[in-house]
Amino acid sequence: MITQQEFQQKLEALLSRAEAESFHIKKEEAESFFSGDELTGEQMKLVFDYLLSKKIIVEGYLKETALPELSVADLQYLEEYESALKMLAPERNGERTSLLEKILNGDKSVRERLSELFLPEVVKAARERYVPEVAVTDLVQEGNLCLLLALEAIEGRAGLDLASAEDKIMQEIRQGMQALTEQQRDVKHQDHRMVSKVQELKDSVSVLKEEMGRKVYLDEVADFMHISEDEAEAILKLAGEEVPEEE
Repeated sequence: MITQQEFQQKLEALLSRAEAESFHIKKEEAESFFSGDELTGEQMKLVFDYLLSKKIIVEGYLKETALPELSVADLQYLEEYESALKMLAPERNGERTSLLEKILNGDKSVRERLSELFLPEVVKAARERYVPEVAVTDLVQEGNLCLLLALEAIEGRAGLDLASAEDKIMQEIRQGMQALTEQQRDVKHQDHRMVSKVQELKDSVSVLKEEMGRKVYLDEVADFMHISEDEAEAILKLAGEEVPEEE
């Protein structure tokens, strides 16, 4: 059984590998990295979610989420965006297949038109991946960026069949959005934890002042909260509290 320290070291090594591979890693590669460590399916999901929070795209992994209702502002944005898309030339019968064949054979000139054909798919994916923590505008922008990167990635790959090419494009779009979502959730969680720490410190200072009947020192606050003096000082600066160091 892997120890917590060993697990953390392997997790950081996996993150470094994914960052070196343009922030991509295959689901099977991540699973293989921990083979023999007896991780459960739920534990591997936590590994995948950790990678997503670092904006790593885990190819082959899509997190299941309940669909929350869009805000009024997000709905209005999507309606306006979809109206703008209707101004583009409508897709002709067989056009997508033809353009995919061309780009797989290295024709760069079709990239712009292909991206137009996939823009409605980006909107659909944004609706599916929406969470309140991330504005739908950000999801659409991320999806559009991933669409362009996906088209660039399949360019000249003549050995790739059409179905696989289209699947890869959609996978890049969805997983890019998912990575953005996890990253934003992680940031908000860290912000919430810091707010809680600030409040905890303020409460600790008040308790110590009342118990001791005098001003309290940095080392006393740190001991009371079971944290280092450096951490206590950093939180104090955020809290706007002034606790003197012991003379």
